[in-house]
Amino acid sequence: MLPFLNRLLIRIKPEKITGFIYATVICAFVFNWMGVALAEGITGSVHDFSSQGWSAGKICKVCHTPHNADSTVEPLWNHELSNATYTLYSSPTLDGPIHQPGRASKLCLSCHDGTVAIDSFGGTTGGSFISGSALIGTDLSDDHPVGVEWSHQTLEGGGSAICAGCHNLHDSSFKMPLPFYEEGGTPRVECATCHDPHDDVPSTNGELLRKPLAGSKICLHCHDK
Repeated sequence: MLPFLNRLLIRIKPEKITGFIYATVICAFVFNWMGVALAEGITGSVHDFSSQGWSAGKICKVCHTPHNADSTVEPLWNHELSNATYTLYSSPTLDGPIHQPGRASKLCLSCHDGTVAIDSFGGTTGGSFISGSALIGTDLSDDHPVGVEWSHQTLEGGGSAICAGCHNLHDSSFKMPLPFYEEGGTPRVECATCHDPHDDVPSTNGELLRKPLAGSKICLHCHDK
């Protein structure tokens, strides 16, 4: 546990507050320290389903729940997961092995592959399926690969891609990569590497992208050409 959080816990007297308030104070402090915007991040975005009758006016519960969450994935997942097997992207120029989409991508594909209803959450099977341009399907052969391992060969001196998530020990030509997601002990590119599902200003970069598409900036953030 973080040292300053330990000091905070020592100052609070649990016997004078209920367990509920105690937990709330700690969670609020930690999330504030992490800069997490909670529900505020998706209010009014394409992932805000609070206006749908089946959501009961809730924003977070379609995807997340603090209780009885799916323990196989994070974070506190509440939506039914897809069991689909996907047709993967293939190219002789791929630098790393490619696998079926990892946990971080399955969270997105559970709606976007069209095999699971959007309103299938909390143990309830729904009937509202995604459609239009948001429907990706199970054929990912014409999409940027997900589940692909970030090759250490693309880093100078065969360095670790995991280190590069926080540290930049390379020359100025090396750009800090977008977030990777650990799967099978290796860092991998997943849907959330390029897309931020909690983007509350989708018009900023378009398509919930973490970086601008103009000038291929989001591509050049990982690729050198």
